[in-house]
Amino acid sequence: MSEKRKLKKSLLVRLDDEQYACITNHARQRDITANSLVRECLAGALSPSDTYQKVKPVKAYRPRTPPKPEYIKKLYRLRESTAELCGALVQYAIKTRQDGHVMAHEEAEKLLPDVRQAVLNLDTLRRKLERHE
Repeated sequence: MSEKRKLKKSLLVRLDDEQYACITNHARQRDITANSLVRECLAGALSPSDTYQKVKPVKAYRPRTPPKPEYIKKLYRLRESTAELCGALVQYAIKTRQDGHVMAHEEAEKLLPDVRQAVLNLDTLRRKLERHE
C-alpha cells in the first residue's frame, strides 16, 4: 500500500537546495524515501524512544527498468513454441477422434483451452513489455 493511502495527513516544508540534497542523499544511502527519513527524524526529536520505534521506514521507489531485448526475444520463442504445441494438440485431437480413441480425444480437448489461453497470455505479456522498451 502506498504512503498516500496509509498516511492521510501531510505537512509542507520548504527547503533550500543544500538541505534538500542532504536529506535525499541520506535517504538514498539508507534505501528509504526522503519522506520516511524526515518522519523518522521528527519522531526521534519530538517523541519518546518507544514512539520512534512505531515509525516504519518506507523503501525507496525505483523506476522500472525496461526489459532487456534478449528477454523479449526469448518470450517470442516461447510464444511460438506454445503456439506450435497448440497446433500439434489440435492435430492430435483430430487424429484421435478419427481413429475412435474417445478417451484420448477427450483429454486432448480438455487441454486445448488452457494451451490457447497460454498463447494469448504470452501475447499480452509481449505487448506490455514492448510498451516499456
